[in-house]
Amino acid sequence: MSDKNDLVHPGNAGFVERVTPIRPPDDVHFFKCTCESIHFRHAGYTKIMVPFMRAGGEKRVNVSNEQVMICVKCKRSFIWVNEQMYDITDRIDLKAWEKTEKEAQAATGPGGQC
Repeated sequence: MSDKNDLVHPGNAGFVERVTPIRPPDDVHFFKCTCESIHFRHAGYTKIMVPFMRAGGEKRVNVSNEQVMICVKCKRSFIWVNEQMYDITDRIDLKAWEKTEKEAQAATGPGGQC
């Protein structure tokens, strides 16, 4: 008797190829920090406010949370907004972020997505 989960076992053909690490092909591009690193750590969110006009001239503001990524090598900070990467290093309080990182790690352990 076959278990229905045998069909989707990660060791089966079609799956094992996807979980076996390979070098990225030339058409996969990574964002590089100015220090050439591609390794970033999540560092909370910034609140982005983008003004726009509706039909008829009504003025509105769209607000969204954008993820801040900090380069683990040089600590530069970046966000992606409306198809553009922005360097916001001068607007991020790294001491406060590092303090929060230490507190979170003490509370939850290393790693994680908190």
